[in-house]
Amino acid sequence: MYVLDIELLRPIWLIGVPLALLTGGLIAFTSSGLARWHRVIDPDLLNALRKLGQVTEARNDPGPWLLALAAALVAFGLAGPATRDPDAPTLRNLDAIMILLDLSPSVTEGGGFDDAQAAVSRLIDRHGTRPLALGVYSAESFLVSVPTDDPSVLQTVIAVADAQTMPVQGSRPDRALDMAQQTLTDASAARPDVVLVSDGGGVGPEAVDRARQMAAAGTRISAVFVSPDAPPYGMPPAHREGLVAITAAGGGILVDASDIRELDSILTARRGAVATDAASRNLRYRDQGRWFVGLALLPLALLFRRRRPL
Repeated sequence: MYVLDIELLRPIWLIGVPLALLTGGLIAFTSSGLARWHRVIDPDLLNALRKLGQVTEARNDPGPWLLALAAALVAFGLAGPATRDPDAPTLRNLDAIMILLDLSPSVTEGGGFDDAQAAVSRLIDRHGTRPLALGVYSAESFLVSVPTDDPSVLQTVIAVADAQTMPVQGSRPDRALDMAQQTLTDASAARPDVVLVSDGGGVGPEAVDRARQMAAAGTRISAVFVSPDAPPYGMPPAHREGLVAITAAGGGILVDASDIRELDSILTARRGAVATDAASRNLRYRDQGRWFVGLALLPLALLFRRRRPL
């Protein structure tokens, strides 16, 4: 059984359909088309014209109904009834998520890395319907995967990541954000999300400024705070306030690695928003409203072809 997929591109115009019909009904039932003629024409002449069929009584006049029908058809056409375009381009990376996992020693050796891995794994499982990209960083940043629809590849990388993965120490989230911005730009992602998974080490004005620039370009920056149990000797302490500053500048939220439900919610909501985005809908659907506007000419033609009565 074939089900026609119809989308209204401009649904606000639907208000005009009942308004047009209601207005036509009120005019048809309450107006008297002869009221003015009664004041200027002789009653005997009016009766004679009525007998000759030259007068249309108001209650029998289809004019208001024809105008109402034409207006209703135009309003429905302006609402943009559209059918899915089989030749529309495939839009894969509009709502991509890029996860940036901090593999600096303060994270991998601080006692909270298991929570970080579990949080990333859950994000991949929960949002595998969105294209997912993965990057890791310490003092340098490395791209693990461009946006992909196969989350199992990322799960394998997360499972084997450890303190020996990165060749250099340190933590430069600003460089990780630069890499994320370039990756998402190359993927033509329109409204992506970036999720930093970190203890906040290395966050400075540069990282906050990168987050602000990315947010202005449509990328939302959120973070998962990895709380260390016992920071390694000589390593800087966790810097939660730094992640607070990044998420504030990036328009996202900060959650703890032990509870990421709130982040799950906003990532899911972003998915729905992109699915109904006007620009993407206009690409995926073919507007059929012009046919209804053209159809409105038929009642208008009936109205203007008839002989105009007194």
